[in-house]
Amino acid sequence: MLNTIPGHTEPATARPEAGIVWVYHFAPDGSATRVANDAVGDALADPNGWTWVHLSLADTRCRTWVSQHSALSDLARELLIGPEEHLRIDLLGQEIVGVVPDLQQEMAEVSDTIGRLRFVMTDRALISARRTPLHSVKKTQRAIDAGKRFPTPVSFLDSIVDEFADEVGRMAERLGDELDTIEDRVMHGDTSDERPRVGRVRLQSIRVHRHLAQLRAMFNRVEHRLTHDNAPVAQAIRALAQKLDAVDHDVGSLHDRARLLIDEIAAKMTEVTNRRLFTLSILTACLLPPTLVTGFFGMNTKDLPFQATDGGTWWALAVAIVASGVCYWALRKMRAF
Repeated sequence: MLNTIPGHTEPATARPEAGIVWVYHFAPDGSATRVANDAVGDALADPNGWTWVHLSLADTRCRTWVSQHSALSDLARELLIGPEEHLRIDLLGQEIVGVVPDLQQEMAEVSDTIGRLRFVMTDRALISARRTPLHSVKKTQRAIDAGKRFPTPVSFLDSIVDEFADEVGRMAERLGDELDTIEDRVMHGDTSDERPRVGRVRLQSIRVHRHLAQLRAMFNRVEHRLTHDNAPVAQAIRALAQKLDAVDHDVGSLHDRARLLIDEIAAKMTEVTNRRLFTLSILTACLLPPTLVTGFFGMNTKDLPFQATDGGTWWALAVAIVASGVCYWALRKMRAF
């Protein structure tokens, strides 16, 4: 019986290349051809065009392939298969290595959870790796199958980050629509507590803003370092940083709106509470004199009024009502309400 790895039909004893998710070779004009996993070595050695190799870190065969791929530096291998989760982009000689964010892909839908895409890029290859399926990577792969061209690895990386920025922009629109709905309800006097919903929007916007700010800062830093050595790459990174800045501005405005809306909801809830407490206070003040009257007539002492009077109970009730009326008149006279 063959020893298999869960999630794969290949035997565990197969060559490491069998664990690669997919391989594409791009001609100088940017057109792509799907390459069999066993031919990944020939594709990487082809001097014409460049090659994209995509790996899944959940497959131990991919880790084995990375460790045996002699063309990569030790630092690049460590970044691809290591535990690094912090966002980063570094220049290692002729290699550009990095860890960038991307939204996770769950079946046919995009998740709000942010994952990590690791990559090593040279002038003739781009090797990427992820632990869970990522939306921008999958969407770019579908674009390649549909005929989209990528003449250089940097143009491909530009597309990945661009897709991430576009999806974050769509997420910002969804969060903005939710804030609009909550804001309409609050402004129309809905007294339900919407703070949990606004809190979720604010939390998501904070998370996305944190990743966008880090990514934009990294691109700006790398762009300055590449300005003299590799002007085309520096220009592409500069354009990405500008787009991320625009998206981050929208996400930041969502965070500010959510914070102000939470303050508005808190003020509305405080107003409702104060109004209820005020009504309760007026009722309590109006009921105090009748309580005093009933307490007085409830004393077990001699010579209580109306004990021997016909209809004495009704006289006592009238005294209580009059006492409440006098108290109400006094509160109105003092402009208590």
